[in-house]
Amino acid sequence: MASTYSSSLNLELQTTGENSGSWGTKTNNNLQKLESAIKGYVSVAVASTSDSLTASDGGTTDEQSNAIIKLTGTLTGNSTIQCEAVESWYIVDRATSGSYTLGFKPAGGTAASLVAGSKHLMYTDGSTMFDVLADCGNISANGTLTVAGNVSLDGGGFIFNESSADVDFRVESNGNANAIFVDGGNDRVGIFNASPSVPLDVTGAAKISGAVDLDGGGFTWNDSSASLDFRCETNGLDDAFFIDGSADKVGFGCQDPSDAMVEINQSNSSGAIACLSLDQDDTDQEFIKFEGTTASDQSSSLTTDTSVGSLTGHIRVNVNGTDFWIPYYATN
Repeated sequence: MASTYSSSLNLELQTTGENSGSWGTKTNNNLQKLESAIKGYVSVAVASTSDSLTASDGGTTDEQSNAIIKLTGTLTGNSTIQCEAVESWYIVDRATSGSYTLGFKPAGGTAASLVAGSKHLMYTDGSTMFDVLADCGNISANGTLTVAGNVSLDGGGFIFNESSADVDFRVESNGNANAIFVDGGNDRVGIFNASPSVPLDVTGAAKISGAVDLDGGGFTWNDSSASLDFRCETNGLDDAFFIDGSADKVGFGCQDPSDAMVEINQSNSSGAIACLSLDQDDTDQEFIKFEGTTASDQSSSLTTDTSVGSLTGHIRVNVNGTDFWIPYYATN
């Protein structure tokens, strides 16, 4: 009876008394195929958009009997490479060039995609090729898991510390060991800060391109009372609102409010706009309330002295759409 061949590795199965004088060679060929299937390596150039790994009964040179297969060559279109439709497993290194897809499948079956520049652990049941790590679902690690390359989350979420343990989380940048730091024990987040003292503690500048919505909470600037300035910019003014932290003064339209605690500067000579508009809808209340120290002479901010100095000029005001002049007098 003639030899037959195994379905998975095409090993030659010799019958009793067959192959006198060549039995040892054929057995050695089988052993070499077994060795290749366990730890063999082969480099295969993908020659067309529909290519196949070589396979042969007996012998030692077929490509698909190797455990590790490196695919090279330049793809000219979306391509597929196939093996025989038998159960097997492979480590596949896609080292091809060309920006096209490449699939690996059993003959007549369903392919699994190979990512350019990546290595895949794969197996087939004879009809479908499976990428083990792509289809493995959840991965649990009891120790440290180190990933040297990128981690891509496509279609899934990422949850850190779902069990709510006292565990910190840290993201390191090129120049800072704590670009993002989550203090698990104190429920705080630090940005460039390894010891956040409030729920969100940012060290350094922060830029927000969108809106900031404070719903139900307050906003405190410079709670530590440091000598820090605060500035709001509009479309046409660099200093629409400015707090001088060292001088304890506030400016509108100016960066150096030096003349008063609150200074308003309308610096546009053709702006056609008043410095201050007061709109009082409560009809029995005043527009402005003054509180100060009253004296009988002119030494205080308020005086009962009616013998003020001479009329010096007038200040222009507008009341209900009509311009008027308020006189002002010199001090004695």
